[in-house]
Amino acid sequence: MISTQQVKNIIKNSSMFGWIYFWVGIVVVKVLQLFIKPNEKQVLFISYSGRQFSDTPKEAFNLLRLDPAYEDYKLIWAFNKPKDFKDSTIKYKISANSPLFFYHLLRSKYWVANSSIDRLIPFKHDENIYIQFWHGIPMKALGHSEIGLAPLVQHWYDNVSFDFMFTYSEYDLQKFKDVFPRTKRFVSSGQLRKQIVKRYDSRMSVERIKAELGIKSDKKILLYVPTFRGYPAKEQTTLTDAALDRLSKDFTVVYRGHYFSKTTESGSIVGADRFSLYKLMIIADVLITDYSSVFFDFAVYNKPVYLFQPDVEEYKVKRGLYFSAEDLEIPVAYSEADLFDLLACEDYDYASLESMNKKFNPHTAEEAVFSFKSIMMHS
Repeated sequence: MISTQQVKNIIKNSSMFGWIYFWVGIVVVKVLQLFIKPNEKQVLFISYSGRQFSDTPKEAFNLLRLDPAYEDYKLIWAFNKPKDFKDSTIKYKISANSPLFFYHLLRSKYWVANSSIDRLIPFKHDENIYIQFWHGIPMKALGHSEIGLAPLVQHWYDNVSFDFMFTYSEYDLQKFKDVFPRTKRFVSSGQLRKQIVKRYDSRMSVERIKAELGIKSDKKILLYVPTFRGYPAKEQTTLTDAALDRLSKDFTVVYRGHYFSKTTESGSIVGADRFSLYKLMIIADVLITDYSSVFFDFAVYNKPVYLFQPDVEEYKVKRGLYFSAEDLEIPVAYSEADLFDLLACEDYDYASLESMNKKFNPHTAEEAVFSFKSIMMHS
């Protein structure tokens, strides 16, 4: 039996089915808008298009949930599989795959997302406030710069109209101006993700998080976060099981795969796909990734970051990059042998992390919190 995700992939990647979906969706939305008026005190949240209860939308949710000024607000979460999310703080949850989703979307005055909340159907929403917290600083190409992007997705990038889009720095501000040309206002005060890091760091002890993961070893923890390619790769993309096993002799290796991919669980490797990335950052002593923006968030801890990019030339051709690892002056390995040599080196250049933070992630958590609450109060 074909799965919901397979249906989504067919719609997204097929020009014919994509446009049928788009025009049917537009008609449905336009009809619903004739009858549905937004509730001034209703907020709809979605994270990674309904896949998770996480990231900046979760932090925005917690900020409102714990603030007495919003105790009479209806805070709704949209999930692809609502039954999978049993967190006691969620009072209202709906299916993002249900035909009723657009009723709840139009009924909510405020939309809070870190990707698409409109299910790739960008439509005029004069009575709703669309607040976008993108899920990372772009290293890999987006929008028109992304090679081989499906027509439906490209149309969304070109036409979606965010009322407010939060950015980390001047770098991603300029990139997002090009990627999302119809954004009404960019908010250059950093991201609420820094508030997540701050909150977990102050409330969660390292030993408690390790216990949740079942980690009993005292070895240093290496967090491995590879990204999803989205195309059939000819080159090596991830560390082999043999390399992971070798790393596990010196480290406790925690493997957190992209939400489109499956974690490798080999031997003593700890799989953590459903675990909070920000908790993992707290316990990790070292991060290895490839093209994921996660390293920008990890850098604030001033702990070593290494990039493993054996397929960088293929990636440039098939996906596209805005800049190279060398531009950041952080260690990059193009083979497993290179990576082990880098890890064996005792002198890590922490100044490169400080420089990267100043350029790409300079704002405090408090600045983003103030900006978000100002939008909620005055929009």
